[in-house]
Amino acid sequence: MILGGAMIFGFSAFKSAEVYSGKKLSPVTIFFHGNSQSPTEVQDESRWTTTTNGQDCNTENVMACAQVVDESDLNASNQLDPSKIQLGATNTTGSNYIPSRTGGSSSSPFNPINKD
Repeated sequence: MILGGAMIFGFSAFKSAEVYSGKKLSPVTIFFHGNSQSPTEVQDESRWTTTTNGQDCNTENVMACAQVVDESDLNASNQLDPSKIQLGATNTTGSNYIPSRTGGSSSSPFNPINKD
């Protein structure tokens, strides 16, 4: 009976691990650290980190500011992992740029938060 209980407990533990391994991680906000008038900087994934940039981001879609991504889209330095999400830069008004997604293996939706 003890052996049977141990077997049930063991199988339950493996089943729980299987269920959790398929779940997506929590979304996080990453912030742009650079010049939004430079397309090269906007599309540089290493300039997008979890460290706040101290700017008031909104949804005016004029200048690069922040993005919401899954934790799994970051590298060990809390920067956007270019193998997961590759960025381009789209010209908006004048000489400002916002990020655009050009590739990568992540299935998370592209969700930029830009400023005016």
